[in-house]
Amino acid sequence: MDTTLCPECGALAEVQWREVMESTDGPVEHAKITCVRRHWFLLPVEHLVQPHVPAPRRASLTDERR
Repeated sequence: MDTTLCPECGALAEVQWREVMESTDGPVEHAKITCVRRHWFLLPVEHLVQPHVPAPRRASLTDERR
């Protein structure tokens, strides 16, 4: 699943599909996205924002001693 952030509310959104569309400046890849709050957009993929995924927590020495 390809995810991004909703430009309206900042909630997690799923990329439904991608397609290259012609424009006066040449082809531009677009994506349709839908967020968990039901907002949907059709926008150029260059406007998609990658959601922040926290890094896995590493065990410290104090955790290992417990």
